[in-house]
Amino acid sequence: METKQQDESFMRAAICEAVKGDVVKTAPNPRVGAIVVERGEIVAMGHFEQDGGPHAERKAFDALGRKPAEGACLYVTLEPCSTQGRTGACTDAIVESGIRRVVIGAFDPTPDHQGNAVAILEQHGIEVVTDVLAMECGAINPQYRGHTTKAR
Repeated sequence: METKQQDESFMRAAICEAVKGDVVKTAPNPRVGAIVVERGEIVAMGHFEQDGGPHAERKAFDALGRKPAEGACLYVTLEPCSTQGRTGACTDAIVESGIRRVVIGAFDPTPDHQGNAVAILEQHGIEVVTDVLAMECGAINPQYRGHTTKAR
């Protein structure tokens, strides 16, 4: 399967994971889904469940229960957060995981996050692919215009 088709297929799986989130429980944050893929197979999934709880990326890594295998890829419907809030920056978790490729559906409209994740991940030698099914990923949270959580 061609890489673009494969990325779209796995992003659809991440979208399905994202919509498991209850918009009332996640508010004021968006619903987000993340999956870890190894050797063409989904090995872990996670979605953002409630405000103040672990983000989708961390849930997927927790579900995996180990370091991702060499060559693993993370698919996430919304650009990972890159600032310290209540749960820590997801970019830190991604870098620490050892993942070498991240596919992002839509950019985060939050000014403190928008575009920062790509720069941070690339600075750490991680390949980043953006705008994979961006319209579909944006449609998961049609009213979301960004949200900043101050460190507490």
